[in-house]
Amino acid sequence: MKYHIITLGCPKNSVDSEGMDGILSTQGHTPVAEFAAADVVIVNTCSFIAAARDETLEVLRTLGTAKTAGQRLIAAGCMAESHSDLVQAVPGVDATLSTRHWMRIGELVGGAVAQAVPAGQPERNIPLLDLQPVAGNGNAVQVPDQPLPDREGYADWRTAPIRRTQQGPSAYLKISDGCNLRCAFCTIPSFKGDMRSKAVGAVLGEAQELAAQGVHEIILIAQHLTDYGRDLGMQDGLATLLEELCGVLPSNTWLRLMYAYPHGITPRLIEVMAQHSQICAYLDMPLQHAHPDTLRRMRRPSDTERTKATIRALREAMPDIALRSTFIVGFPGETNREFRALLAFLEDVQFDRVGAFQYSQEPGTPAATLPGQVAPRIIERRRHELMQLQQEISLARNQQWQGRTLDVIVEGEGVTDDGQVLLVGRSFRDAPEVDGQVFVWGAAPVGARIQAHILHAAEYDLWGEIR
Repeated sequence: MKYHIITLGCPKNSVDSEGMDGILSTQGHTPVAEFAAADVVIVNTCSFIAAARDETLEVLRTLGTAKTAGQRLIAAGCMAESHSDLVQAVPGVDATLSTRHWMRIGELVGGAVAQAVPAGQPERNIPLLDLQPVAGNGNAVQVPDQPLPDREGYADWRTAPIRRTQQGPSAYLKISDGCNLRCAFCTIPSFKGDMRSKAVGAVLGEAQELAAQGVHEIILIAQHLTDYGRDLGMQDGLATLLEELCGVLPSNTWLRLMYAYPHGITPRLIEVMAQHSQICAYLDMPLQHAHPDTLRRMRRPSDTERTKATIRALREAMPDIALRSTFIVGFPGETNREFRALLAFLEDVQFDRVGAFQYSQEPGTPAATLPGQVAPRIIERRRHELMQLQQEISLARNQQWQGRTLDVIVEGEGVTDDGQVLLVGRSFRDAPEVDGQVFVWGAAPVGARIQAHILHAAEYDLWGEIR
């Protein structure tokens, strides 16, 4: 059977899509690049904010209208769970699969050959699902909410399907799902549930599989990365996991950490990051704000001085570390004084990278009913002002690399007007999709690791030549 997967939303969804791809290909199904050529089309949906839900519904409606005779359309992932009624009501949707049950995609697609199992490993006997009709949408079906063995889908890596990654030299690795925090603006725990960590062995096995596929950079992601292993009874679980990963991966593999909450950054984690060259001197910390009153309304840790102390400790241990954060502007009750405190914090801390989001009033969240909702025009103005300030900071941080040499992973190439080859890649300072790039004059194959001598710095990108 031919299948086509469309992924909406964040990198964590991309990981789940690769997992579904691995299951289906291992069971004998065939991936195709075009929607029209597929027998089954799977949309891995996103429901993080209203704009993401609107995009999901528009994609589903478009695909449902364009379906040919015999084609099936499956809506999987976050919105299939958080807003199942809306998804199931879209004409043309034949089945839904919730975000916590994506490993059942093979059962839902059906018609597969026996799953291939590597030599010496036990066969897996997966029963067919008892699919129930979805009320009000013809023949659509919904996967029943039955518990999965081995921590709801986080099966032991020795029997888990191999992911099919198409990320080139980089790939994401999700080490946990769900979140124990209850931030006032966030809907994720309502449909993802509490945090569930993958076993260390499962993570190590998946990382080794990715390295064997030629991946040079593995990006660890989770809703709450620095809380990894707490539900498994581990202390300093992320530090322990990193040490284990460095022991089994090739010495030239990059490990990058995304979505690390600052109050989970322990002295041991900083020590492990500084000791192992495989771990990029890079950390993404989604702080969301800096004024204590705003943070309290957000139901976030409000000790900004402790956050500053953590940042100082990171820079003392790794002077070249690139630090990234994200902030929400216009959260309910945000006064001009609180916003100015956020700008002062940015000037003081000097992050290398910053993302700013306009507050989105999400129904069902505590923040949606808070008094003092900020006018959209004020939110937009504040975001613009914040990003203008950050541009100046980012430029200054980038200029510190002029005249120095950086290792760069080549991701593509182009040709300038005068015929020179220009490589496009990323250094340890740049996470894919969210940070800048390094443009390098010279020739090298995609996926290669090169040394670039930096000649020029812009607000977000660097320019150089092969050393």
